[in-house]
Amino acid sequence: MPRWDFGPHGTIVDAETFACVTELETRQAARLKYAISVLTIHRSRDGEGADHAAAAEQLAEVVSPVIRRTDIIEVVPSAATVRVLLVGGELEDLRAIVHRIIAEVSYYRSGEQRALVVSIGGSCFPATAADSRELLVQADTLAAEVRREKGSYSTYRLHGRLGTS
Repeated sequence: MPRWDFGPHGTIVDAETFACVTELETRQAARLKYAISVLTIHRSRDGEGADHAAAAEQLAEVVSPVIRRTDIIEVVPSAATVRVLLVGGELEDLRAIVHRIIAEVSYYRSGEQRALVVSIGGSCFPATAADSRELLVQADTLAAEVRREKGSYSTYRLHGRLGTS
């Protein structure tokens, strides 16, 4: 699939806006019977003195070209992390989306000419989560589990399934 099919850049928002939109989209998805998904993407640890805010912003810039314009990104500056809300994102589609993100971050070279390594957790309403809070908690928990493994490759966990790329 050509790169331009992914749409130009998701919208980057703050934590409060992300939480509000996630709640509203979850309610609408329940009413209209469609799915939404959340991905939590942690950048690999950059050392104790790392600037997590700059790392999170860099990660958002790298991820944004491979998601749709209708999706939103939250930058979590305290943890070198971003969250992505995928409107209409079915559980079956998450693996392909995660692989696109991992391919993009693997291709990207930081100032040290190293590819970025990420840990990704994903959840889906209504398939794995009953509400917006559970959607966020599941994605964060799965990403944290993968991050603790501290591998040298980007990895992900979706609804209990581990994958690497």
